[in-house]
Amino acid sequence: MKSSPGFRRAAGFTLIEVAVALSILGWVMGSALYLVQQYADERVRLREQFYSAQVSWNHLIEHYQDAEKWTEKNKKSKRAIKGVDTQGEQPWRWELEVKEAMGTDLYRYEVAVGLPGNERNRAALFVYLVVKN
Repeated sequence: MKSSPGFRRAAGFTLIEVAVALSILGWVMGSALYLVQQYADERVRLREQFYSAQVSWNHLIEHYQDAEKWTEKNKKSKRAIKGVDTQGEQPWRWELEVKEAMGTDLYRYEVAVGLPGNERNRAALFVYLVVKN
């Protein structure tokens, strides 16, 4: 069948083509938003892990200085075994546990750190120190 000379076929996309393109675009945008959300969550987790490890190291360094006799004796006796420190404008609860290890005058110092009101620890670092009394 021939078309009449005055009749032209309309140019453009069909409804099915537009629907398929929109569904692909929606899938791509959804995936991109999911990846951005994962990145943000990971960034917060790494930040918390960094600050909690920093609190742990600060307390382990204090006890290392005590073991090396770099601090005054009256400061050693006042060291707390638990408390709350601020790091990165956020409070962090910490707790020190000292255990005897195998060997003469060898002790294991472990500092566990987490957020106040949350039982889960974000970091737990330990060090073995020789402490001569």
